[in-house]
Amino acid sequence: MVVTMTQQTRNILIGIIAIIVIVTLGYFAWHERKTSLPPVGTTSTATSTASSSISGVISSSTASGQGYTITPIYANSTNTAPGYKTPLSTAGLTADEISADQSQFATIQTTLASNPTDWSSWIQLGILRKETGDYAGAAVDWTYITEIYPSDPTAFADLGDLYANYLNQPSKGITEYKQAIKLDPTKEESFYENLAQIYIKQGDTTDARAILQQGITAQVVGYQNLQNLLNSMAQ
Repeated sequence: MVVTMTQQTRNILIGIIAIIVIVTLGYFAWHERKTSLPPVGTTSTATSTASSSISGVISSSTASGQGYTITPIYANSTNTAPGYKTPLSTAGLTADEISADQSQFATIQTTLASNPTDWSSWIQLGILRKETGDYAGAAVDWTYITEIYPSDPTAFADLGDLYANYLNQPSKGITEYKQAIKLDPTKEESFYENLAQIYIKQGDTTDARAILQQGITAQVVGYQNLQNLLNSMAQ
């Protein structure tokens, strides 16, 4: 009789323990699911580190309707945008030229108002300022491009031409052209040719020949023109 009671008691205890385990596990599972869900009526927000390469610089954009925002890596306090609304110079221009420039200027302002780091708008704004005689303003715009798109050679080359041929600062022009070539040695034969011309104007034919030969060796697109210029220097 005692053995029977002991076995019965054991079975009861086992049953109680099993119930306690099941209830405990159920509670923890329910609690974990509850804390992982956003409160009712709110939107879950997450930060993504995904990025893509645009014009040679790592950048990213806001994912519309996806509940997260990605901040471009170039948007920092050291890259202060120039005043893109600063009026164009109109000195010496005809009425038709002013009208055409202002129309293009208005389009650029509209674009930059919604997309402050638009590459083509800043490039074109620099061109407009250069064409209207505001060389210092063009330098500011293109320098900004080199800061936020440091892997793209275009603005460096534009600055090279501006400094060497319009601002009478050939040493700066040389520096900018060298950087453009460094960033993309096979992009433009004009980078090499224009840099060689700066050297030639300074009477430095040694460096002029060297930079022409560099472009020929790199087989930049249109390097035959460099070869022709180099051949003409030997005559």
